[in-house]
Amino acid sequence: MKKAVVSIIVLSLLALAGCELFPTISWEDIKGEWDFPDTEFNDSTITAIHLSLMDPGEGETEYRIDLSWNNFDNFYYGEGTMSGNIFNGHYQVGGGDDTEYPISVTFSLSDDNKLRAVFDGEGPLDGLILEHGTLSPVG
Repeated sequence: MKKAVVSIIVLSLLALAGCELFPTISWEDIKGEWDFPDTEFNDSTITAIHLSLMDPGEGETEYRIDLSWNNFDNFYYGEGTMSGNIFNGHYQVGGGDDTEYPISVTFSLSDDNKLRAVFDGEGPLDGLILEHGTLSPVG
């Protein structure tokens, strides 16, 4: 009986060793155009949420993010670096405000390829959590 229990434990450990408890994602996994369902943020509902994750422009080294909601009534754009699944950089509010705010965005993908983005930093995006994002069809 002891041998059977030990065998089950060893097989379980071997099976777990082959699985990642915290799967890693790369920029290639998340870049593109993402749409999110309505979300509660700062005591209101934001709608028509769209997040663009773009490669650096030609001759540039920083990745780009654009975020809008409520049919572009709110628009934010930024640049920064990627380390694993974390974007670190700065962003500005669209519409002429030149103030830059530091931001860190942690991305994760669920098993069914739904994107989650957690914004941590300063300014109007601090504390925003977007969940259940779907990749927009290209074309």
